[in-house]
Amino acid sequence: MKGAVLYGTKDIRVEDRDDPKIIEPTDAVLRLSASCICGSDLWPYRGLQPIEGPTHMGPEYCGIVAEVGSAVRSIKPGQFVVGSFATSANTCPHCQYGYQSACVHREFMLRAQARSCVCPMRTELLYLPRAARPHPISCRACLHARTFSAPAG
Repeated sequence: MKGAVLYGTKDIRVEDRDDPKIIEPTDAVLRLSASCICGSDLWPYRGLQPIEGPTHMGPEYCGIVAEVGSAVRSIKPGQFVVGSFATSANTCPHCQYGYQSACVHREFMLRAQARSCVCPMRTELLYLPRAARPHPISCRACLHARTFSAPAG
């Protein structure tokens, strides 16, 4: 499978990499429909933020669930989902108050500038039924993450 990798200022390469696989029982593999260019991709691309070596690109994405780990209950293969740039465990106080993007266990999602990716299920994957999907399909991951982070009430 091919994926975008940033090597340095204005140096993006499309390289072969392994197909994503379920590692943890809470993981999901997505066949990506769209992947967004994010500010977190642009800062190092422009040379305004250093990187420590080759960096896989693509923190915002949407696609079809291809496979889920044995512990995944909220989504199933064949569903269209939108993912967030930040993973969350949904166990810390921030998550419990609805601020998943501030999770103390947060990691940032990368590798979505490819045909498919593996998502830890702690990532807030939002299932979009056909009637709720934007047309034409567009990736709304950044908005999705902010929506999940909006205070309730």
